[in-house]
Amino acid sequence: MTFFALLLFFSLQAQQPEPEEDFVPVPVEEVLSKGLEIPGVRFVYSVSLPSNIDASGYALNPPSSANLWATDTLQFFIDAKALQDSIYKHHNVLGEIQSFLFDETISEEGLQAYFDNLLRNELYIIEEAQVSEDVNVGELIILGNKIPFKPFYRLKIQILTDIRMIILISFLTFFVLAAIVLVIVIFIIKTNKRNKDILVMRFKDLCYEPLSNLLFEKSLEDIQNMSKGDIAGILPKNLMHKPLFKDVLIQEIISLNKNMKGDFKLKLKLVYRKLDLDKHTIKKLSSKRWDIITTGIVEINEMDVVEAEAKVAQFINHENFYIRSNAVATLLNISSDSDLKVLADQKYPLSKWQQMIYYRIIRYTKNNRNVSFLLESENESVRVFGVKLIRYLGLVDQLEFLNNYYPQAGDPEKIEILRCFNMFGFVESLDVIYADLKSENKDLVKEAVSLIQNIGDKISLVALFELSQVTEDFDIKKAAMKAIYTLNKIVFEEYFGESADDWERKICLHLNDPVLTNV
Repeated sequence: MTFFALLLFFSLQAQQPEPEEDFVPVPVEEVLSKGLEIPGVRFVYSVSLPSNIDASGYALNPPSSANLWATDTLQFFIDAKALQDSIYKHHNVLGEIQSFLFDETISEEGLQAYFDNLLRNELYIIEEAQVSEDVNVGELIILGNKIPFKPFYRLKIQILTDIRMIILISFLTFFVLAAIVLVIVIFIIKTNKRNKDILVMRFKDLCYEPLSNLLFEKSLEDIQNMSKGDIAGILPKNLMHKPLFKDVLIQEIISLNKNMKGDFKLKLKLVYRKLDLDKHTIKKLSSKRWDIITTGIVEINEMDVVEAEAKVAQFINHENFYIRSNAVATLLNISSDSDLKVLADQKYPLSKWQQMIYYRIIRYTKNNRNVSFLLESENESVRVFGVKLIRYLGLVDQLEFLNNYYPQAGDPEKIEILRCFNMFGFVESLDVIYADLKSENKDLVKEAVSLIQNIGDKISLVALFELSQVTEDFDIKKAAMKAIYTLNKIVFEEYFGESADDWERKICLHLNDPVLTNV
């Protein structure tokens, strides 16, 4: 639609009339005074007369205000002129003749311009006899025959004369070309992807049988004695040099490695190294694409390519989340770092997903890891994760260290430390947590109250009662009263049994209701 609209626009622009050097305007008064009608032009005569004069006989409409009499719209100017002369003759009042073009008032200049436009475009023809009786029509015809014919309109393209049209056409051309290029690129990408998927399926089918033969027909010693050429001879010929086939083969080996145990895992890793696939994996770390780098790091992790540790270490603080996460996980798996420095040196916050992955790796090597080193990290999320590891791994020997570290810890760390103390029932922590009952952090106060509820003593009752009286938060008041109720029901009844406070009475009813014990 845009193309056809532009074509119509340029066609109209192209039909530019030639300059009318010989055009002579005709006064519109001359035509109107001869009693000729101009299309679309009407006239109204209006006059202001004294109130004692009745002008109904002149075909004037009675005045609505200010004694202004006016006619209906008149088709001919001479009618309005005659009426004006008659009124002037009898009442010596001239009045006014107003011109209207399509029911809109128009000035004399506007009427002349409108009439000239009609003549110029041959929309109004004046007979020669009407303009001038002295003109010899025959002479005009003879003179007209001597002038060569030239069309009134000529087609011409004036795009290059309008900068706005140049910009518009440039934009449209750019978008059309961009759309064509985009369609071609999408077609090429989809074709390549479809061809790649077909090749991957074919390569997978070609890998199944050779790998099965190596796993179930060859012993570990046999594979150790085989050379690269011997193993490559079992695989399809002329495919080992193709990177895509190597990628598919590596993925199949990793897939089998995850589901195998014992000698089968050793066989797969041996085949992986015998075919120099570890070198192909390490090359991926030099790629500029983040997905290829991530794939290479995952392959190093799965196949325990220890010699790539230094190269993987370059990505532990990479800006890409997936590269960074997999690099740290790989180093935790293949490195001999007992102090977990790879985690302690993290500059980015650890997500819950990352913490879950790292915990699964550390859990199997907890005896060789110094988890407390994480608490010295500058990254708060790493310090919090270190406290979580102490709790998840049951490192009771680290509780004393946490007790000494607690006063200088931040609120998120204190919350995790309190949960750790609560889990192990660490009574020695009571002395350092009373101060946090006055904290503005609601979650920290609730965790401190929860710990006191489980390991508190008589002094704790005083601290809890004071907290229940000064706090204006319902949840904290409820937690403090519940802790007092758990530690000593007699003291609870003495303090709150006859309380006049509405909140305290409702909490008492709640705590004494056996149905709501766990609510």
